[in-house]
Amino acid sequence: MRPGRERRQARLRKRAWIRVVVCAAGLLAAGGARAQGGPPLFTDDPGTPGPGNWEVNVAMTLDRTPLLSTWGTPLVDANYGWGERVQLKLEMPWVVASDDLGTRGGIGNPLFGVKWRFLDEESAGVAVSTYPQFGFNLVSSSADRGLVDRDASFLLPVSAVKSIGPVAVNAEVGRVFESGGGEWVWGLALGHDFGRVEALAEVFGTHGGDETSRQVIANLGGRLPLAPSSTLLFSGGWSVSDGEGPRHTFVYLGLQLTSGRKGTP
Repeated sequence: MRPGRERRQARLRKRAWIRVVVCAAGLLAAGGARAQGGPPLFTDDPGTPGPGNWEVNVAMTLDRTPLLSTWGTPLVDANYGWGERVQLKLEMPWVVASDDLGTRGGIGNPLFGVKWRFLDEESAGVAVSTYPQFGFNLVSSSADRGLVDRDASFLLPVSAVKSIGPVAVNAEVGRVFESGGGEWVWGLALGHDFGRVEALAEVFGTHGGDETSRQVIANLGGRLPLAPSSTLLFSGGWSVSDGEGPRHTFVYLGLQLTSGRKGTP
């Protein structure tokens, strides 16, 4: 790569980081800020649906690069509260990919997870959970057409929420285990209510053994209640660092359907 091009890309990365910092600072400066991970963000939080309650997210997702667009249409993410501290998860997408070879679709890889919040902020001063998740290839033809990974994966993360005055900080770090190796994942999310809208901002990253698996994503979004049991979810983001891989653009648009009271971290 030519030095001039390297300098231009470095300036673009710096400007992207400045935008992320400014947005995060705006959220922190406002009173009553709170952090809520989970959809439409990549970063998760220790919250659970509550005993016997459901939280179902039905969404359209997009991961776009100059060479490939991958859609989840829809992505169905169903969660059930088993007691106050445990959440059971089943996620299943219908995947559509579009590139120079054409457009193709198929069943995505299912994801099973169990979240356990073992510390509550009210009693311990910080809420902490772990959220093991197992994904595997259900339909071999989807892998044959390049829609999904063929190998199984196992994610073992830890999430925490800590309130500092009017600000709550939601952080997550974990490890993805795969047959060919694995990678680290991490995230930091902030949120604040502006009237009925909960504004969200996050920085999320992955760090694997090669340059193409190292990525840092800036994401902005929100949640807008439509009714007592339904909420509009939306976010848009971009990769501010992608190692040696192409730049990504991300979109999430969905509807969250809930029953009962959410478990308090």
